Amino acid sequence: MQYISRRLQELYSREWADRQLSVVDIGCGGGLATESLARMGMRTLGIDAGLENIQVAKLHSEQDPSVYGNIEYRQMTAEQAVQAKMKFNCVVSLEVIEHVRDPVPFVKSLVDLLEDNGVLFISTMNRTVVSLVVDILVPEYLLGSVPKGTHQFNKFLEPEELANMVRAANAEMVDVQGLVLEPISNSCHLVPRDFGLLRNVGVQANYIICARKKK
Repeated sequence: MQYISRRLQELYSREWADRQLSVVDIGCGGGLATESLARMGMRTLGIDAGLENIQVAKLHSEQDPSVYGNIEYRQMTAEQAVQAKMKFNCVVSLEVIEHVRDPVPFVKSLVDLLEDNGVLFISTMNRTVVSLVVDILVPEYLLGSVPKGTHQFNKFLEPEELANMVRAANAEMVDVQGLVLEPISNSCHLVPRDFGLLRNVGVQANYIICARKKK
């Protein structure tokens, strides 16, 4: 979330200072990321296709007075939000794209939800041996912290594959950063994509991209 906050402050300095930004969290699940976005002072909408997820998210947000009146949840998909002609300054979709049937139209929907010059954040998993171990074998088969079958390796996207989808949807890439997960503390931290001459070392498992919609 610090990465998202920092990027938005850089790209939307005046609007950020005036707390005028709107954001939608696509595939919000139980709403933990949605609440973090709302605490930044943005008008925040969380959407998810699952009714149970939306119900859980609403109940959880009601326990936090700091987000009261600044957060809303709806049961709907990104495609339905596009059909409703919704527009936002920022679109966030974290660890969702690897679960959708076809990522190309999904990315197109995310970009379509942005105002001109709007900012997009997508996090997901790279398709490498490292991600196979870190994101599937360890959590699903060794630790049992994630149900078996939660992730399908063939749905993981290489950063350049995702970047090409973003560009085809009329947005330009701003940045790619690696995400290192710490299962014990249930947290993650950013690492650079490249380390000197070593290309893509930091994005071998999880990563996040930032892009901006063209005018």
